[in-house]
Amino acid sequence: MKRLTVAIFCVMFILAAAPCPVAFAASPQLYARAKNEEAYFYSEDRTKSLFAVPETYCVEVLSEDGEWYRVRYADNVGIYKELKGYCKKKDFTLEDGKPPVTYLYKTVTVTYKSEVTNSPQPTLPEIAFEAAYYGYYRVGGDFYSYVYCQGSFGYINGKNDDYEPNAPAFANGGGTEGGGTESGSNLNFASIAFIVIASLSVVVILVIYFTTKKPRIDG
Repeated sequence: MKRLTVAIFCVMFILAAAPCPVAFAASPQLYARAKNEEAYFYSEDRTKSLFAVPETYCVEVLSEDGEWYRVRYADNVGIYKELKGYCKKKDFTLEDGKPPVTYLYKTVTVTYKSEVTNSPQPTLPEIAFEAAYYGYYRVGGDFYSYVYCQGSFGYINGKNDDYEPNAPAFANGGGTEGGGTESGSNLNFASIAFIVIASLSVVVILVIYFTTKKPRIDG
């Protein structure tokens, strides 16, 4: 009986240490696609629009709040810096899966010209920097581009909307690029592993119990 108790304790310890199947099921990322040219990205306090998300490109949806999505646009990669803010739901369409391309990564050249004309020291007439393009902003009939350059966000003249449209998303379960395929396979594998461990543990208990049980002597 003592050995049986020890065996049960060992099995319980193994099961407690085994990974729970739910732990493998990561929450799927949710994306929304800009469905028109006026799908604006708003600041965190929602008081002003910063730029129009390039049409057919996406934002990552972090949460929902009434008519708004709280979103993220761009990754911290290269000269780009991620932005978090809000977008209106009416301007976006939720994606059924993970887009092959989420954000538009496009660079533009920002040129600074010197206004000094009579300096006794040699000066550069102009200097150019590469800037990360986020989208355009319309004011009446004029267009400006929202960019990140040399550590600061700001606007430059021009629309700069000469980019290729984004491709449709891969549907969930439609391949390795689908939104739910990888997490689903992980969940199935974890469930099978958990069942196997539990079954083997029961077998171990029975083997230990019957092989160590002393025979009953009559008389």
